[in-house]
Amino acid sequence: SVVLVKKDDQFLLGFNKKGFNKEKWSGFGGVLQPKEDLKMCALRNTKDQCGLTLEKLEKVGKVEVKFAGVQELVQIHVFISDAFSGDVVESKDMRSQWFTVENFPFDNMWQDAKFWLPAIAEGKKVKGFFVYQNEDLIYHDLNTNTFSNKILRARNMSRATFRR
Repeated sequence: SVVLVKKDDQFLLGFNKKGFNKEKWSGFGGVLQPKEDLKMCALRNTKDQCGLTLEKLEKVGKVEVKFAGVQELVQIHVFISDAFSGDVVESKDMRSQWFTVENFPFDNMWQDAKFWLPAIAEGKKVKGFFVYQNEDLIYHDLNTNTFSNKILRARNMSRATFRR
């Protein structure tokens, strides 16, 4: 699972200090533990990696990643939250920072993020398939749902002005 935390017009991303994503920015997440569902995994990892307790969570995408020459397919279930409590803290795994959409650090992210992350930030749901040769993206296919995700749709509707 990967979680994108949203506050106003900013998203909280974490800079990975170690592991597979070392020295890359990403959302918060990780691998399922035994007897854990996707939402439990998302909630646990967000708390562990940045200190926030999420109060609302919406699934907004599924991204599948294949590495050439590797049989396994990595499935990433993407969630978004704009309701949380606590303070952002640095963990042993990540250092967190808020970014506007215009300032996403794509140069220090996996290359697939530049395709699906802006679509989610626009309020779309996504389904993507990406193939890498080592760290080079060699194929991508992204579908976006025309229905907005609930969190961003509700926020945009609350800003709308209706005249009678």
